[in-house]
Amino acid sequence: MPDKKDYYEILGIKRNATKDEIKAAYRNLAKKFHPDLNKENPKLAEEKFKEISEAYEVLVDDKKRARYDQYGHAGVAQDFGKEGFTWQDFSHVSDLEDIFGHDIFSDFFGRGSIFSDFFGRRREYFEQPGRERRAKEVQVEITLEQAYRGVSTEVPIPHMEKCVDCGGAGAAKGTPPKTCTYCHGRGEVQQQQLQGFGRIIKIGACPVCKGRGKVIEHPCPTCHGSGEIQKLDKINVRIPPGVDNGTTLKISADKTGGRLKEDIYVTLHIRPHPVFHRQGSDIYIERTISVTEATLGTKVEVPTLDGTAVMKIPPGTQNGTLFRLRGSGMPYLRDQGYGDQYVRIFINTPRNLTKRQRELLEEFERIEKKK
Repeated sequence: MPDKKDYYEILGIKRNATKDEIKAAYRNLAKKFHPDLNKENPKLAEEKFKEISEAYEVLVDDKKRARYDQYGHAGVAQDFGKEGFTWQDFSHVSDLEDIFGHDIFSDFFGRGSIFSDFFGRRREYFEQPGRERRAKEVQVEITLEQAYRGVSTEVPIPHMEKCVDCGGAGAAKGTPPKTCTYCHGRGEVQQQQLQGFGRIIKIGACPVCKGRGKVIEHPCPTCHGSGEIQKLDKINVRIPPGVDNGTTLKISADKTGGRLKEDIYVTLHIRPHPVFHRQGSDIYIERTISVTEATLGTKVEVPTLDGTAVMKIPPGTQNGTLFRLRGSGMPYLRDQGYGDQYVRIFINTPRNLTKRQRELLEEFERIEKKK
């Protein structure tokens, strides 16, 4: 694996930076290196923007960051393809939306920007030839508690409409588009290529007018020459209990009373939880007890996604023992019932013993050796 720059160095943060500090660093750098804001050298800005986004993708994710801290770049190579990080690996579109506003969707959905490859694969799936209606994918982030109970939430659905100021022409008022002199208004050009004893004629879109046949010299200030502006529809989505990270829900346009012209696929992302760790339908937590509690046995109260539960710790419990609370895990998404919750016990070894405590432990040790 070729040498790569340290992710912390890329974002200009310390290795013990908090998640808020990571987000703040990315926000500042994203604004600085967005290609649309670097007209003099957009290619360099694009490469830098992608570099900081790769670092952010790893460091803002607790699991990926832990693997990176332990193993370096090799620890997160499995999260990316053979070619390394691409925009298809970027799972924080909502963060970019927060930084640049909802207009960033106009880039994401086919404006030929640096993000075109991010949604390229998705468009191949959702916009198959022959389908009567295209579909669109949006990302929604929820908490683990919301995934446990289910939740109704409003999802912003971006779509493009004809610009009312220019009537869709893309040109400012009083400055109509002019016929392209390169293709003479045809919108396409021919290229000849010799091959063997013949020649091949290739016909493609005009590189100057992009196939429109017209050139806009004075773009409309409202739509910036695109002829379209973005609008947002808010659709209420019911997220059922038990969904997992990456679950995709379909909103059929037929069931929205005409509010949507296309089907919507909502992909869910579940935020990492500070206490609970999910594996499928099971939940894992850690609980620390004292040496005395582990030796003599006790009852402890442990948190669950549904509140709390009292768990019995038998005498002689060893460090790292895993206990199961049946039915305290996540609900099954397509079946009745719940997964389990597992509680791993860690024993807190006391420090700074008093003289009397040390004497009692030494006496206990002598008795144990005589058995």
